[in-house]
Amino acid sequence: MIIRRATLDDALDVLIWRNDPLTRAMSRTQDEVEQEAHLAWFSRALDDAASTLLIGEVGGEKIGMVRFDHGAATEVSININPLCRGRGLGHELLSEALTWATGDLLAVIKDENLTSRRLFERAGFELQETTDGLGRYLRRA
Repeated sequence: MIIRRATLDDALDVLIWRNDPLTRAMSRTQDEVEQEAHLAWFSRALDDAASTLLIGEVGGEKIGMVRFDHGAATEVSININPLCRGRGLGHELLSEALTWATGDLLAVIKDENLTSRRLFERAGFELQETTDGLGRYLRRA
């Protein structure tokens, strides 16, 4: 697996993944994202030192994105290409991406998202609290 920084060329792929019905159902914000708004956000995120967007590839196929929003604890999120689900690539993508991060890491996951909960727990994140259907998982540096 290759992990690389995202570029503007990845924006439309990430939009398709983000608007996938299952992805939306497991996201904190479930509304469909419009292309114009997404492209503006993606461009800002690429230029923002407080964000890191990474793309994972296997055999030239984009399999997903990991995003770091840096702060007191860096928040981590993952989005798997819907065409790549069920291949067991999520753990490898997250594990490889975590080598890019430093400090304490936080993942906020819907209680009903068992796949992500297991993925982050397997990567060393521990549940700290649950509020309003969202679990806060921490991995200490």
